[in-house]
Amino acid sequence: MSVATALIGLDWGTTSLRAWRLGADGAVLEGRDGGPGIMKVEGGAFEAALEAFCGDWLRAHPAARLIASGMIGSKQGWREAPYCPCPASVSALAAHTVEVPLAGGRALTVLPGVCFTDPATGVPDVMRGEETQIMGALPGRGAHIAVLPGTHSKWAWVQDGAIVSFATFMTGEVYAALLGHTILGRLMQADAPPDAAAFARGVAYGLEAPASLLSRLFSARTLGLFGTLDAARLPAYLSGLLIGTEIGGALAMRGRPQRVTLLGSAPLVALYRDALAAAGISGAEGPADCAVAGMARIAGTR
Repeated sequence: MSVATALIGLDWGTTSLRAWRLGADGAVLEGRDGGPGIMKVEGGAFEAALEAFCGDWLRAHPAARLIASGMIGSKQGWREAPYCPCPASVSALAAHTVEVPLAGGRALTVLPGVCFTDPATGVPDVMRGEETQIMGALPGRGAHIAVLPGTHSKWAWVQDGAIVSFATFMTGEVYAALLGHTILGRLMQADAPPDAAAFARGVAYGLEAPASLLSRLFSARTLGLFGTLDAARLPAYLSGLLIGTEIGGALAMRGRPQRVTLLGSAPLVALYRDALAAAGISGAEGPADCAVAGMARIAGTR
């Protein structure tokens, strides 16, 4: 006898769409990926894109609740779900959802992002999608730190299941911009394989003085000019320098933890684990598909 589908969860980001079918207990019954991100949906035809991607699920499971997280709830998405302020718990996120009516009387529940305003500076920060991963990855008790490496890396401080503060580091985007659009990239072999020693050297230099990034970035040119690092090793050095600077900056904000939970792709998690180890911090890889687990928690099925 087949298990009934209680929830269809959508992780709908800027560049991709993933979906899962879940049972009443929150267990994943089936998943699929490869759907279009919001920037690939022309003319705002999101309902048509949803139908094309998982219309078979919608027709086969008419009583299943639909829930979506990620950039689908942004100003550029289907329907904006306003940011939930910190502290952001499961219940607070659930209270900030918005409903999008669909054809046939159905509705899609869109999850909000999270915002945090630093009381010392008055400057706001935002995340959208990462909060769902955090809710699915971390326990509901105790103090934890989640690090989500990527284009815009997030460091989130969580207490008893609620995100109390977080900070964004544009590490991945800055790396791509420097490599592709500045003089630093002129000496680099962009498609070079990873180099652990060059990466470690960059991490150490970044950790040593994160406030000096604008000066120390130039070392990614001078080390090449003087033949200390060749073109194939310079990209790894630059990556390490930026990640080391990110870690050093995060530690300056809230002190040095013993352990953080890493949520992201395997290659990035491996790089951050090595960089964190250089700072004397243990980086533990979080569970796979924590986004769908977070959706299940917020929807009340787990």
